[in-house]
Amino acid sequence: MKKIIWVSLLVLILFGGMAYAFGNATSSQISDSYRIKATLVNQEPDPAGPGEIVDVRFKFENKGGENAEDITAELLPDYPFSLYTNENSTKQIGSIYSRQIGETGVIVKYKLKVDENAVEGENELELRYKIGNGPWIKLDAFKIDIQTEDAILAVEDVRTTADTIKPGEKSTVNIKFKNRADSVLKDIKVKLNLDAVPIAPIASTNEKTINKLAAGEEITLKFYLMAEPDADSKLYKIPLYIDYMDELGKKYFKNNTIGLVVGDEPDLSITIDNSDIYRSKSGGKIVIKFVNKGVTDIKFVNVKLRHTDDYKIISSDEVYIGNIDSDNYETAEFTIFAGKTKANEIVLPISIEYKDANNNDYAEDISLELKLYSAAEAKRFGLAKGSSAVGIFIMILIVAGGFFGYRKWRKRRRIKK
Repeated sequence: MKKIIWVSLLVLILFGGMAYAFGNATSSQISDSYRIKATLVNQEPDPAGPGEIVDVRFKFENKGGENAEDITAELLPDYPFSLYTNENSTKQIGSIYSRQIGETGVIVKYKLKVDENAVEGENELELRYKIGNGPWIKLDAFKIDIQTEDAILAVEDVRTTADTIKPGEKSTVNIKFKNRADSVLKDIKVKLNLDAVPIAPIASTNEKTINKLAAGEEITLKFYLMAEPDADSKLYKIPLYIDYMDELGKKYFKNNTIGLVVGDEPDLSITIDNSDIYRSKSGGKIVIKFVNKGVTDIKFVNVKLRHTDDYKIISSDEVYIGNIDSDNYETAEFTIFAGKTKANEIVLPISIEYKDANNNDYAEDISLELKLYSAAEAKRFGLAKGSSAVGIFIMILIVAGGFFGYRKWRKRRRIKK
């Protein structure tokens, strides 16, 4: 009887463990072909205060080699958090493609209400997701910062004089601070850590101080910065260190991050580099040259030659070039047949699509002029050679004329003798 009881207990434990493992499956257990990762991008405000509304953003990425279809995310808020009015806990993400990571990850945003009696510190927020009709996959709890109003120095806004800082140019970064406490804050030190980025302070330092800030008072600090001339075009994350004291001498330290975008509009020069066509009613290859004269790299360049009545496109009308680094060039080749025309040129309409280093989209429509020449002009400029058959024919005439002239001369000489 005891053996039966022990065997039954072992079976229950075994099946219970299997059920638990299935119910708490991870993305890698669901499929080896895709790996879903979810991270907390940020919370606004940071930290949040009791009774406030806070926005939390999660990023979903797929680090696997296969697409993940029909993804659903669900937030599981618990005290001190609750969903804000009309906010849905379930979000339909859709598909996340293979290797869709980093800046291309999918952002999911929730708006939450913090309870009036929330305790200061890190509070947990749970999130889960599922793929298709698969099981829910519960993630490790995320930490949301809550700080009471007694000593909150908040970063209210960060603005630059331009959306992007051009390499080699200056920009002003304005950071607005607000004392959201109910008492004075003093000995405030603010520092931008620029050690790991190609950005330097100009006409000032990267550190500012504020003697004191009254309750509810706001102040804007200005930092004058310059991106190095050879700085790569991309988003730079800059640590923002803040330390201060309250009226009782208690010290506080905050480590925030601000983002500054370095970049410039691409400067793409497009010309006809080489051509086999110099006259109408002739065919050949045309090589078009694309020179990146700007300081930012250009990506995903695609070129299309438009059709007109002046010529017929023999080759494909579209060429994918890819990337063109700064101070470099690439070419695209087309084969066409120029039709009959009295004009001394034909117009080649070109459409170009590409992205800059920060993935901003660009599209251009330009027209290139292909010069045409008469037969005489082509020979004069060394663009075309005379016909070899004509030359041979002329030589034959000269030789024949000389031969018959010589015979006639000999005949006259014999008659005289």
